[in-house]
Amino acid sequence: MKRIPNRAMLPPPEPIVIKLDPKQLRGGIVLPKVKYQVLATVETEEVFNGMVIPMPKVLIYFLNKNELMVVSTIMEEANENGDCALSVKELAIKMKLSIPTVSDSLYSLRHIGLLLETPNGKRGGGRIRQLNYKAIQHFNDLVENEDPGIYARIRTATRKINILNLTKDDVKSAYDTHVLEPGHDSAEEEEYD
Repeated sequence: MKRIPNRAMLPPPEPIVIKLDPKQLRGGIVLPKVKYQVLATVETEEVFNGMVIPMPKVLIYFLNKNELMVVSTIMEEANENGDCALSVKELAIKMKLSIPTVSDSLYSLRHIGLLLETPNGKRGGGRIRQLNYKAIQHFNDLVENEDPGIYARIRTATRKINILNLTKDDVKSAYDTHVLEPGHDSAEEEEYD
């Protein structure tokens, strides 16, 4: 057997010193105490793998079908290209809608304050479109913890159509006997014959 050279040898282990205090020799007996707790664990399972567009929940309840399609198409284009430079005709072809329907939806979104546009710098009326996320955030903050049935009523309950001009009072004025405020006792609204 070959001898290990000194430079390759491990140093001897240092001695372990245990100091005992004679006053601390008294001790107790420790037994394990078992506690049962219910812990919820979340495991993710991929149930869909494909094209997904993240959409603010307030828009789903607030917009009508055609406006929602226009907004989702603008979001999709912005995710792919950075902005949406599609013409009204191209939007209509992509969504399988008529040009007047798309124009009306764009007008409505502009009027509400959800759509920002700028000229695209080319000849003609081409525009670069993007969503006004500041207005979407403001609207989300206003209707947070409110009944989702109120979202569509806000459009008809107030003359202030621009979302950035809406206040909490405007949201409260949209409630009636059919859509009640959160925490409101429905028994108070019952009508007796």
